[in-house]
Amino acid sequence: MIKLQVLRYMGILTVMKLGVFAVSALSLLIAFTWIVIYCPVSVMKTKPVLENQVNVHANRNDMSMDEYFGHYEDEVRKEIKNAKVKGGPKVMEKSKETPKGGVEVPMELYGDNAFQSMIDQLHTRQLAGFEFLAESMNVTIYRQPKGNAGLYQYKLYATLPNATPDQIAAVFLDNQYRVVWDNYVTELYVVQKNQIGPDVIYFNVDFPWPLTNRDYVYARETRRIKQNGKDFIVIVMHSVTKHNVPEKKGAIRVSDYHQSLALELWNGKGTKAYIQYYDDPRGNLPSWLVNWAAKTGVPAFMADLQRACGGLQAYLDKNHRKAVVVE
Repeated sequence: MIKLQVLRYMGILTVMKLGVFAVSALSLLIAFTWIVIYCPVSVMKTKPVLENQVNVHANRNDMSMDEYFGHYEDEVRKEIKNAKVKGGPKVMEKSKETPKGGVEVPMELYGDNAFQSMIDQLHTRQLAGFEFLAESMNVTIYRQPKGNAGLYQYKLYATLPNATPDQIAAVFLDNQYRVVWDNYVTELYVVQKNQIGPDVIYFNVDFPWPLTNRDYVYARETRRIKQNGKDFIVIVMHSVTKHNVPEKKGAIRVSDYHQSLALELWNGKGTKAYIQYYDDPRGNLPSWLVNWAAKTGVPAFMADLQRACGGLQAYLDKNHRKAVVVE
């Protein structure tokens, strides 16, 4: 009887061990599949080990089981402690030192012709090679394939009846206010402020789970242009690839990005807008996300932008600040 009970007990242990092994193997398979689908190819390649990771990995074999799991439990606690509270205040604009070595801005992309082209296309739609994509909430979107990776560049024409160009520019250019009203912006601050030419900006954007955040380092220049008795505000932005802003854990750096806006007063109290946009988000993004961002996300953003204009003055009064003014 005792022998039989021992054999049964050993059999139960064996089944438990096999069950644990099967669950572990299935978890590893799911994790590997997720990485292959959602992470960029560059992540799968071997990368240099960071200096602060060397000791952890080198001493892993010397750790006891309790020390091993205790170390990573501490890491998880740190991540939770540093994570933002859902629905709470986001990271606001910070004072940042200019990275050593400075930043090289592609000044050839900020010539007078770039700003004039935006004004011209605000009045005359130049759509050779573009196809109609969608129309929603006073926004019409066209797209054109760019490159061989299934990516598109976009042209958008919109009317915003409840906000003037100055209000829209003030809201769009106010980095501190942007992280308050835009639910997809995690971090936004000036990397380098220049007296002449574009400023350099850091921008971190939430992507829906389980996708990884994207972040950007780009140059942004804004001009008020008077032409034929009319006022225009034009904002031109291009990614900056030569800088010393380190990549952040939990975000994929977008190195090919462009966005420009041209704004003109419309119907005395609204805005007529032209926007052109392109970026390469890297990674294998699902087609539903790309379609959503283009067809639904962009018009929704424009609606949020108008609502943010309505709340701008209250925000400024509460924080004892002045609006961004485009000279």
